[in-house]
Amino acid sequence: MALHPLVAGFTDVAEQYELGRPGYPPEVVATVAERLGLARGARVADVGAGTGKLTRALLAAGLDVVAVEPLGGLRGRLRAELPGIEAVDAAAEVLPFPDAALDAVVCANAFHWFDAPRAVAEFARVIRPGGGLALLWHDGVEDDSSAAWSAELQRVIGDRRPDHPAYTDDQGRGAVDANRAFGPLTPTEVRSCYATDPRRILAHIASISWVAGLRPAERDATLDAAADVLGRHGVGDVEVPLHTAIWSAARRR
Repeated sequence: MALHPLVAGFTDVAEQYELGRPGYPPEVVATVAERLGLARGARVADVGAGTGKLTRALLAAGLDVVAVEPLGGLRGRLRAELPGIEAVDAAAEVLPFPDAALDAVVCANAFHWFDAPRAVAEFARVIRPGGGLALLWHDGVEDDSSAAWSAELQRVIGDRRPDHPAYTDDQGRGAVDANRAFGPLTPTEVRSCYATDPRRILAHIASISWVAGLRPAERDATLDAAADVLGRHGVGDVEVPLHTAIWSAARRR
């Protein structure tokens, strides 16, 4: 299964991804569980799991989680963080599960990378009737403009952004609405914040797909420009707003 061209950049930035990216607070998983009717022990696939940012929050909530991640670098980092985790090398469009084997599929900051119609058809196959699907996106330093330094940083990063599937009108969600196996997608928002610092902010920027995919000289220039912003504004340990959008749908019976 061919992956989106920008996905290849993640292969070499697993350490930066793990260091810089925010995790998912318990209230996000609690909201997902409530929306999908998941009890402790429910079988859930975290598809496009990356280094396991959402995976560990799902595990902490008592769910039976299998992580699905096609990139070896990210999957290896996930296993280092979560020894013993069930992690499989697979793409969203071709999942290695029997029919109706899962109570739910969740995708965190990942669904926009998929071939949406094919992925949704595969989700419909592996989710049991009465189960559910949750698509999550949260913002971070690349989307924050709440302070002068973050607004300037957003411009530094955004000026280098190519066409990107996460910034389309619906991030591919129309494929869920078009698939009769699922009920309507319903949005929910969870607002929180996370602690970070200049080292982790720069790691986060380095892990952004279009930054990771730049030529080395361009990537270094971008990170130097970001470091200059942080230095000029005297940014140290900071709390960054975190907005998590959750779109959930039930698998029809």
